[in-house]
Amino acid sequence: MTQLNLISIVTMWGKINELSRQSLSQMQIALKLGISRDTVRRYQRMTEKEFESLVSSEFLRRKRKLEAFEGFIKQLLQDCPSLSAAQVHDRLKEHYPDLPEVSERTVYNTVCLVREREELPKVPECGRQMFKVPDCEYGEKAQVDFGEKILRTSKGGQVKVYFMVMALQRSRYKFVYLQNTPFTSKTTVYAHHLAFRYFGGMPRKVIYDQDRKMLVSENFGDYVMTGEFAKYVSAAGFEPVFCMPYDPASKGQSEAVVKYVKNNFLAGRTYVNMDSLNEEAIGWLSRTANAKANSTTRLIPAEEFKKEQPRLAHYAEAMDEPEMEAREYSVRKDNTLLYHSNFYSLPLGTYAGQGTKVMVVRNVDNNELEIYDPKDFSLITRHRVSPFRGQFINKDGHAGSRNRDILESERILRTFFNEWADDSLLSRFLKELHDNRPRYYRKSVTVMASLMTDYDKAAAHRLLEMFAEAKVYNANVMREMAARQADRMEAQPERRPVVADAAVRGADFTPEQRPISEYDDIINGEEEK
Repeated sequence: MTQLNLISIVTMWGKINELSRQSLSQMQIALKLGISRDTVRRYQRMTEKEFESLVSSEFLRRKRKLEAFEGFIKQLLQDCPSLSAAQVHDRLKEHYPDLPEVSERTVYNTVCLVREREELPKVPECGRQMFKVPDCEYGEKAQVDFGEKILRTSKGGQVKVYFMVMALQRSRYKFVYLQNTPFTSKTTVYAHHLAFRYFGGMPRKVIYDQDRKMLVSENFGDYVMTGEFAKYVSAAGFEPVFCMPYDPASKGQSEAVVKYVKNNFLAGRTYVNMDSLNEEAIGWLSRTANAKANSTTRLIPAEEFKKEQPRLAHYAEAMDEPEMEAREYSVRKDNTLLYHSNFYSLPLGTYAGQGTKVMVVRNVDNNELEIYDPKDFSLITRHRVSPFRGQFINKDGHAGSRNRDILESERILRTFFNEWADDSLLSRFLKELHDNRPRYYRKSVTVMASLMTDYDKAAAHRLLEMFAEAKVYNANVMREMAARQADRMEAQPERRPVVADAAVRGADFTPEQRPISEYDDIINGEEEK
């Protein structure tokens, strides 16, 4: 019994039961299966529960080759339930250089065991889509595409990484370069440089989408490349080919590689820093991406590359790594940032309290500032860079686009109330004021600043509450209500608070009543006087 493996045990159990149902004797079954009659008798007397116990004990008794790594596999599957057995195998080889030689089947069985034991079902994820492209000569073509993905950081946060892939069309040999800022013409050129160095040469043609990292414009097939990219293409000596928009089949190979990078290399990976991530990517290319048979050609890219590499054109360009172009800048309370002695506007609400930061990238290709959210590197806005100093660069819809009188009035109000948060009563009312009376916002906020600061903070806050409750967006009505509030305060005995409770007010005096028609006349009359 102990010499039988699990498969033979299960198989034997099934065959003996099947032959028993055919009314064969123990001797007939023994002769037919080539086993002893005692073995047949033992299996026949065994209940289903006893058989399951036998299988379990035999399974536990047998030493599993990857048993020592099951804790690591469990952590991988907890972090990313969609990982396949092939991805788990790659991560094992990455983290454990001394991993014993095991078959893919062994890895698959171990992953299934861990999933079942730890109740970690696989979460389905869209698989890679491959597009058939015509074969070409070795060394003839490569395809380029870009992707991005949000990763978890070692401290529990998130960071968006951006990457460029280049794949040789004939051999399917791949390269990937990652960075934590969006690609510009300069960094795209540098990624090409690294890819050609990795290949030990370059193809004659490289196929692209019509992307502004490479192109300034396109007019009926007449392409104008960015200065940086055009200079590099001329120096390196390859031919760029730009696809028609919305034609994935013309560049389907690189698009499939983008999905492969996202769903295999980056899936469940923890971000430490860019240097480590790119080192890990090179290891993944060697172990997996270029070492396993391509799903379309059924050939191993690394083996095909041995045929393609001698056919690549010579590449001898020298290039230094570009400086980090994204820098951190503080957001001012008026939703602006100071860059090279100029103020640039940001959308209302960008400022979220002391310490608010944004990432700024100077795009030299089009002389623009690109401003990003540091949490996920999503684009906030763009500005043309001013060649002058002391300028206020505005953009429609931004808080910073309002003139200095408005900004100063808002600053006075926020300082007086000490309310800088977007959800404060003052912020909400200013937004409502701007949304309802955008044409007269300047006058209204200026009047508010002059009115409020004539009161102590408690009285001013009560006046602000009155404006908000009555939805008063008219500067003249604000003046009327403030004047009447001041009259009431003067009429009150000195001992009374500015804001008395309703019971006290009702007991001591009755406020002067004014017909609502008078306010209607003010609201519907001329706003700017």
